[in-house]
Amino acid sequence: MKTEMKVLLYIKRSGQDKDGLSPLMGRIAVRGKNNSIAQFSCKFKVDVRLWNATAQRCTGKSRMAVMANQEIERTLLLLRQRFNELKDIKEVVSAEEVKNAYQGLAESQDTIMKLFAEHNEEYALRVGVNRSATSYYHYTNTYRHLATFLKDKYHLSDMPVKQLDENFIEDFDMYMRTVKRFMPKTILGHVNRLKSVMMLAVFRGIIPFSPFKGYRPQKPEFKQMYLTEEELGKFANMTYDTPNRNFTRDMFLFSCWTGICYCDMRALTEKNLVKAEDGSLWIHTERQKTGTPECVRLMEIPLAILEKYKGMDADGKLLPMLTKESMNRHLKKMSVMCGINRPISFHQARHTFGSIICLSQGIPIETVSKIMGHKHIKTTQRYAKVTQDKIDRDVDRLNEAIGGKFSLFGIDASPSTIRKDNTRRRVNPSWKQRAIVKQMMEG
Repeated sequence: MKTEMKVLLYIKRSGQDKDGLSPLMGRIAVRGKNNSIAQFSCKFKVDVRLWNATAQRCTGKSRMAVMANQEIERTLLLLRQRFNELKDIKEVVSAEEVKNAYQGLAESQDTIMKLFAEHNEEYALRVGVNRSATSYYHYTNTYRHLATFLKDKYHLSDMPVKQLDENFIEDFDMYMRTVKRFMPKTILGHVNRLKSVMMLAVFRGIIPFSPFKGYRPQKPEFKQMYLTEEELGKFANMTYDTPNRNFTRDMFLFSCWTGICYCDMRALTEKNLVKAEDGSLWIHTERQKTGTPECVRLMEIPLAILEKYKGMDADGKLLPMLTKESMNRHLKKMSVMCGINRPISFHQARHTFGSIICLSQGIPIETVSKIMGHKHIKTTQRYAKVTQDKIDRDVDRLNEAIGGKFSLFGIDASPSTIRKDNTRRRVNPSWKQRAIVKQMMEG
């Protein structure tokens, strides 16, 4: 049996105020396999004197009548959309479900915040296994901002997943940019996390494709993450004013010469040290972020740092690390002391390893990718940037390699005096030009 919906609008005369305005109410009637009725409030008032019960509209062309009729049309259109969406995903639709979908409750269907909450619950179970607590915090933060956006922009607590389209994404982007005043990198993070949740909706068959398919976010401006050779020299040869800052310098330099990130450095123990057949010492570990193996040979500077802090950690770790927040605060002040005109963060050590220590010294990017424990070489390309010094050295080596190998016969002869005579060049006009000339001659 075909399922149909009808909506009856009426005014609640018992709620009339002193200005003669009464709340507009509605009754949804769904006819099909199961007949059902549900009443709802349209959440606006109309003038009792203008109301036409037969037409279910306000009569006249006054401003109040026109605005009320426009709101009525919007309400009826929205109800029809919610009804059609429910019919697409359910065989039997009740009037109460249409009402809930219209009011943003939609308990019985897949909604944005409900899906996001389920995603976060599943993500929490993976923390400590193959996901970090920091990433989980970022998802909960995005969930909170999304809930605030729905309330401020749409005056809803939730809405169906199928309503999330490119306009919704653009509005969310603009909301974070203008209301929240977030930086482009922060906005990109929130948008990408919402995109991940929408991919979950695609995998579950809730929507046929991701609404982010045609969306192109504004990319943040490129910032140089690595330290140059000159900056690295200043940083390494400076003695700082507090013991914690001198310690932070050593840990930062250890990361610069090994490429090991902060969380993996904290987890290093004696078991991660492996001695090769040639007597060299290596660190073998797995990255907490991706689980990929990371194998790094310890050079002179990281070996000296390990020896300096050997046995100082109470838990038996190789390095007695401070918190990342504390180190980043120290690094910002240390960059000023070194005359580096930009703030330094601990993660920049990993970028410095990829760009200055490895790629600029002639190490192939494929090798750098394996050393840094990346799954894809595209990730390494974000870390390892080609510096101008490397370009100069490579071009010098190219010049030395091809110098004298090629020659040009006759280059020592006097230059030719023959010149092409362009005045005698024949130009073939196009058919359009010929037609114009013929028309002018006939005229």
